[in-house]
Amino acid sequence: MTWKTIELGIGDSESIVEAGTIEDLADGSIPAVVFRKVISPADCIAIINRLVERDLLFNPADGVPERFRAASIPEGHYREGNSDKALQAWRSEADGDDKIRIDIGSSLGYRGSDREAFLRHSAETNKLLEGLFEGLTNPIDALYSGLAKLATHKVVKTAVEPDGRKYGKAIIRAHYGGYSYAPHFDSVRRREKRTDYQAFRFEHQFAGVLVLQNTVLDGISAQCRIHKCFWEPEVQPYLNNNTFHEYADINQIPNADVVLEPGDLYFFNTGCIHEVPGVAGQDARVVLATFIGYSPDDPEVYVWS
Repeated sequence: MTWKTIELGIGDSESIVEAGTIEDLADGSIPAVVFRKVISPADCIAIINRLVERDLLFNPADGVPERFRAASIPEGHYREGNSDKALQAWRSEADGDDKIRIDIGSSLGYRGSDREAFLRHSAETNKLLEGLFEGLTNPIDALYSGLAKLATHKVVKTAVEPDGRKYGKAIIRAHYGGYSYAPHFDSVRRREKRTDYQAFRFEHQFAGVLVLQNTVLDGISAQCRIHKCFWEPEVQPYLNNNTFHEYADINQIPNADVVLEPGDLYFFNTGCIHEVPGVAGQDARVVLATFIGYSPDDPEVYVWS
């Protein structure tokens, strides 16, 4: 049987989510849910221009400013528990000088080992995001609105600790020079093991991603591929050694490509092995992204960066 993405119409206001769709996402019955054109391509261009104007991103045609190179997040790196040591979700390929990822926001996966520092950084992120889109269509509102339609009968909210301190409400990630994500999974519970955070309580972890700008090379754009394979310990050696594709072929694991244009929003289960092959086009691939905590019996859905 075909493992097929669900698409929910043109425009956020016209999208109707059927009952049970979020459970289908949780158990892997579907690879992703896509909302088309939740904001317009013109809105996306305006947002990118704002980010460059405010020196939060750069125009690659002008070269790579050294401070952005220094701030780049290495491919595949994250931290586990309270350790300051950066681990790798997959073995790095040869790095190019211009394979750069810039985060505008607070990554729990990368910064969360120091809880106090992460929460302070998140407060700064949220203050920045409050005014960043003034006069523009706010992509964070569009993402949360889409999630609210998916998570019917739940309270969708930015993740918060018992003392009231919030995580980053979203993160903007810009990928330059063919920056890629090899097959991997994401999980506060199973990978980062962040037992001291409220996000740890959720049974399932999703991602919500709104594409703001694609990169294209020879007619090919960078897109997400999701495999119908939940992470298990037996899969990890194949991720470490970059041999998951061979494992998938041998075990006849289906996959689905989620092909998106600027303004499209999608949600998927990050417990499924997924990847984004690098495309070294002229422009950066820029997305607004969140992680999402969901449990069937929990009245709240948490969102964080």
